[in-house]
Amino acid sequence: MSGSDSRPASKVGRVALISLGCPKNQVDSELILGRLAADGAEIVEDIEDADTIVVNTCSFIDRAREESVEALLAAEEWKEARAGRSVIAAGCLVQRSSKELAQELPSIDAFVGLDEIGVSTRSVRAARSHTPLVELPVLPSGPAQALFDHRDPRHRLSPPWTAFVKIAEGCDQSCAFCAIPGFRGRMRSRALDDLGAELSQLAAEGVLEANLIAQDSTGYGRDLGMQDGLAALLETFEELPEAPPWIRLHYLYPGRISGRLVEVLSSARRIVPYIDLPLQHADSEILKAMRRPGHAQSYLRQLETLRRAMPGAGVRSAFIVGFPGETDAAFERLKEFVEAARFDSLGIFTYSHEEGTPAWGLADNVSAELKEERRAELEELFLATAHELNDGRVGEELEVLVEGRAEDDPSVLTGRFKGQAPEVDGRVLLRGNDALPAGCFVRARIVAAAPLELVGEWLPGEGAA
Repeated sequence: MSGSDSRPASKVGRVALISLGCPKNQVDSELILGRLAADGAEIVEDIEDADTIVVNTCSFIDRAREESVEALLAAEEWKEARAGRSVIAAGCLVQRSSKELAQELPSIDAFVGLDEIGVSTRSVRAARSHTPLVELPVLPSGPAQALFDHRDPRHRLSPPWTAFVKIAEGCDQSCAFCAIPGFRGRMRSRALDDLGAELSQLAAEGVLEANLIAQDSTGYGRDLGMQDGLAALLETFEELPEAPPWIRLHYLYPGRISGRLVEVLSSARRIVPYIDLPLQHADSEILKAMRRPGHAQSYLRQLETLRRAMPGAGVRSAFIVGFPGETDAAFERLKEFVEAARFDSLGIFTYSHEEGTPAWGLADNVSAELKEERRAELEELFLATAHELNDGRVGEELEVLVEGRAEDDPSVLTGRFKGQAPEVDGRVLLRGNDALPAGCFVRARIVAAAPLELVGEWLPGEGAA
């Protein structure tokens, strides 16, 4: 995905990027900015200071597409009010629907798909010089195929102490509700030594937390002919001379958690006790219709095995309500499962009927109103159990990664313990020392709790810079 251009770097100008969607998309945004910066662009945060706006779009579900189109329309208005400015559309929505976007948004200057990150500089330069669209990179068509490595320049968007590490691209699963394989492509795993080099590089840059992400992390290495590839990857990370002290594993796939992986997790020093197991539903018939493996009892057994391996782990999952054919009885079974599984964190989504998915041929027969009612009801149930779990942590002493002052109350410091991932989970509010710097570890005693929030008192002398 690396690319270069012999034309003068001064033509790149100042670039601002709007990154939408998930952490996997954020890594793509960092690669786009890294390439632009390496080729002479000045990266700016305020769009008013930019010559070019790049909108890295998301196409996962209907709301994500709506947000992406709204961002592109706003960027078009920004361009129209400022002579000589340009707008580039990039990412998943471009890969999936580039021709439609080009027709509906004629003033967008260029479209950069998932395989074209390496030529993003060419697109910006051409747009800045008003080169006709036909001379820009060909509009993407079909699933992506490219794969980057640690040598590709990155401009990280996360705080200095944390980073997302994409261990693979694409997905080989055929979940009925998901369109991602259609535009992200088949699974493509990065090499072990490449990922080891990235972890060491991040540690040298002062990163304290590496969050491993992929569409299906448990599938890592199958395309490379590896058995138990994820376990082998984690063992490699454990043996590195230098690596971030916290390594967090996201997006495990049910039914693919091997005994070897459990052993690695149970003995790991760097892999934090955190379980991210998106299950999507618990009713057997709905799971079959979703093309998902397992059932409620097998899921409970997997969670029990993982909790034994990592005592005190924070446990996160994700569920879809309103899938075609979800009856009241099926939803009740989902509620019963969520109550029994007792999650610390939960993502709850209403079903989005996606063209090109196996479920597209099914009748979308749960009304939007009922979907939202079920989402709210499941969230209320989850919050009650999450509050109980957090109450159980009162009195514990936890290592906390300080992240600075809380946005909603600048008088309070906030951070996360090992069982909380960035952006999607809860937080720890810290008392006792309001001068602690962001990006350090401290010990705190938990003194109060809410459903998604812990309150901790800093223990003097127990912090580590």
